[in-house]
Amino acid sequence: KFSGQTNIHLSKNFFLTNKAREKSNTFINLREVLNRFKLPAGEYIIVPSTFEPNKNGDFCLRVFSEKNANSTVIDDEIEGNFDETEISEDDIEPSFKKLFGQLAGNVSVFLVISYWHRGEWVRE
Repeated sequence: KFSGQTNIHLSKNFFLTNKAREKSNTFINLREVLNRFKLPAGEYIIVPSTFEPNKNGDFCLRVFSEKNANSTVIDDEIEGNFDETEISEDDIEPSFKKLFGQLAGNVSVFLVISYWHRGEWVRE
């Protein structure tokens, strides 16, 4: 249906009625998630996402092909205006705290003070 098209908006209904061909096995808040898929020839829609909804993120996609393949880089700026949600430690579910402790180890404070964006460190 969308063969050869770029710059299209896919509605929620599209994702409800089309099954993902592949997806990440793990969806946790890490700096890097690496997956390798072997797909048959065809056109694919790749949907990057962040662990937290409505947060910006940088994504790197590498495609290896046995034969020459046509590809198009679409690096359009995407903007959204979202309200920041303040949460307290009491709002965090105990099961999430336990999982975080298992993954991060003994960490008493988790604070992001800078992040890598478009080739430079950004401080908040």
